[in-house]
Amino acid sequence: MPAQGKKRPAKRLYALDDGELVAIKDRLIKEGFPPDKIEVGRFKGLGEMNPEQLRETAMDPATRRVLPVAERQGAGARDDTLKLFNLLMGKGEAAGRRAWMEARGHLAEADV
Repeated sequence: MPAQGKKRPAKRLYALDDGELVAIKDRLIKEGFPPDKIEVGRFKGLGEMNPEQLRETAMDPATRRVLPVAERQGAGARDDTLKLFNLLMGKGEAAGRRAWMEARGHLAEADV
């Protein structure tokens, strides 16, 4: 949100998806902020945020959004889950992650 007055700093608002972004922009415009003064930035991942932004979004219990993760049940399910988690989140797994996404990404369930 743009700064107001000489001593008031700009305020950051965060949207999880495009729907929230549209709602925030609409609200700001209704509150009198000129559309050309609203700046939008995007993050691909947490590693692109500076510490202050990470604290405001992912670490603050009042504002963070936590989604449950469930482990499949059955023989070998834990090992399979750990392997997949490592593939999708691990360092040095970019090539394997890309191959997995190209082959099986359409099967993943995500509620975002």
